Amino acid sequence: MKQSERVFIFFIGFLIGLLIVSAILTRRASKKEARIEDPWSVHSASAEEANAEKLPESIEASILLGKVLSFGYLPNATDPKERVWILNFRDSYPYVRVVETLQGGSVTYMAADQIVVRLKEDVDVTEISPVLEKLGLRVRNFNRKHSVVVLSVLNTDLDAVPKTIEALESWSDLYDSVAPDYLKFK
Repeated sequence: MKQSERVFIFFIGFLIGLLIVSAILTRRASKKEARIEDPWSVHSASAEEANAEKLPESIEASILLGKVLSFGYLPNATDPKERVWILNFRDSYPYVRVVETLQGGSVTYMAADQIVVRLKEDVDVTEISPVLEKLGLRVRNFNRKHSVVVLSVLNTDLDAVPKTIEALESWSDLYDSVAPDYLKFK
């Protein structure tokens, strides 16, 4: 057997081995992804059971592309002050919270799964870690230059954003402001 034939056979064997290893790793990764369940996707099964009211007519057109995961009145159904929808999207913001105040009819849009905290100038994100661990929150993103931290919310309920903001009120000495992650449309 010539040297060139040996190199060719080695090369073919290498390619076949590479394809097999790649297939095995891809299969493992897809199984691992399937096991990790997004808590927000659990709501999609109950979306049809949500008996959601129709979205307000003044809503942004792009919001109509979302799938309603849940709907309800806050603070409760007997004394409603606002109507709340949680919608699911495939693009940039996967979970959007639409809130319509019943008294004024104003509509606001925000991320349903995160809030924004502006830390005080002398506070670093590492200093608030013990507070976040006590509450069961996690940092999704932070910008030290602007002292901004994006946090996950406590749960997937309709009132998750206001409840998370309320839970942080005890530690107001660490931040300048805490607010929903509002969405702005052009």
